[in-house]
Amino acid sequence: MKVDLVIKNARVVDYRTDFMGGVAVKDGTIVMVGVNDILPDAHRVIDAEGRCLMAGVIDPHCHLGVGYPFEEDMRTETMQAARGGISSIYLYIRTKEASYIPFYKERKAAAEANVCIDFGFHFGIQREEHILEVPKIVEETGVQSFKLYFGYEPDNPIGIVPATDGWVYATMQRVAKLEKGVVSVHCENTGVASWIKKEMVASGRQDLAAYTESRPAFCEVETIKRMIFLAERTGCPLQLVHTSVGAGPDLAAEARAAGLDVTVETCPHYLIRTAYDPDLDMRAKISPPLRDEEQKEWLWRGMLAGRINSLGSDHVPFLPKKGEDLWTEFPGVVSFPWELPLLITEGYHKRGLTLSQLSAVNAYGPAKRFGITGKGALGPGSDADMVLVDLDEGREVVHTGKGTCIYEGMKLKGWPVMTISRGRVVFENGKVDEDYVGSGKCLTNPSC
Repeated sequence: MKVDLVIKNARVVDYRTDFMGGVAVKDGTIVMVGVNDILPDAHRVIDAEGRCLMAGVIDPHCHLGVGYPFEEDMRTETMQAARGGISSIYLYIRTKEASYIPFYKERKAAAEANVCIDFGFHFGIQREEHILEVPKIVEETGVQSFKLYFGYEPDNPIGIVPATDGWVYATMQRVAKLEKGVVSVHCENTGVASWIKKEMVASGRQDLAAYTESRPAFCEVETIKRMIFLAERTGCPLQLVHTSVGAGPDLAAEARAAGLDVTVETCPHYLIRTAYDPDLDMRAKISPPLRDEEQKEWLWRGMLAGRINSLGSDHVPFLPKKGEDLWTEFPGVVSFPWELPLLITEGYHKRGLTLSQLSAVNAYGPAKRFGITGKGALGPGSDADMVLVDLDEGREVVHTGKGTCIYEGMKLKGWPVMTISRGRVVFENGKVDEDYVGSGKCLTNPSC
């Protein structure tokens, strides 16, 4: 048998595997994994020269088309993702229209014409009609993942409609009946944070830490506990997204021990940066906010203990931030190209996180949580989504794309040198192959 692609002499790593050898690919699918001697002939053979071949990163949390046109973002930002070893992304998208069906069709078509990697959708609940429409959404789009937002006041600068407990309860009741249903929640106590914010605004402070202190960690902890309670009452799978507090993974672990299906996502920025880093200003505003050193280290303990199931970038390329007023500044940063190097540097090299542990949270965990078939692992029958990493390459972060980067100038060790999506080499030699723009597939569709 002659296959399309063989990668040999690699350290092959996924959530369960770490060995020297390689993989064989035919028609976009992995057909063989093993030591070099058993690999078949191929039209293209890549000698990894001992570098690490990992399952392609699945980023389950990003927002595109918020500050720039959606079509443009899907092109530029999936190219940035490919540079970072990301082979699939899932977007949290939202509309205030009464139905998600036309919105889905328009966004899916626009994305398919522009992406170079695979993609899927989660839908944000922004009005009561969306809750009532859940069965029809599943039937006509295949989307079974829904997000509700706390922490945003009605006049927030990005126009998110905040949820109520009633919305969460009603959504969970419906989603609990779905085969792959998941409810994701942005956990912050809106009322408490709004009250503290008034006092902080009156103080005149404009430093980044003022934003963090206006919505302290206990606001997030309280809402996490409340959402776990509602998940218990409804039997609905719950994903705690962009968790910034160390108690989050512990609370989810307690819930799982009690038989509940509760999982935790965190983001690179909560593991790497704090609100008190002297080089950051209001342009590093993120929602939920960056925390302090104690919360950061607590999150790392959760990561090392296996209590975090997924990493999401929360990548959002807003227009350049003004840096004029902390309280009206848009929240959000970008991190697609550096997500993997950040975790290799801070996790693998500095803290002893194994590469299999890393693959568990940035590939297998998201695939399992959201029912993404054929992805998240390196094995026969899986999609040939892979990233080749030079664990020893040192490089400085340089940001030339859209949005706000809070890592510029950091020296990281461990960079992607090749990204493969369904057997297609979309990134190598420092460049994304633009011939593959428009070749990515939608992973959420009525047949999924």
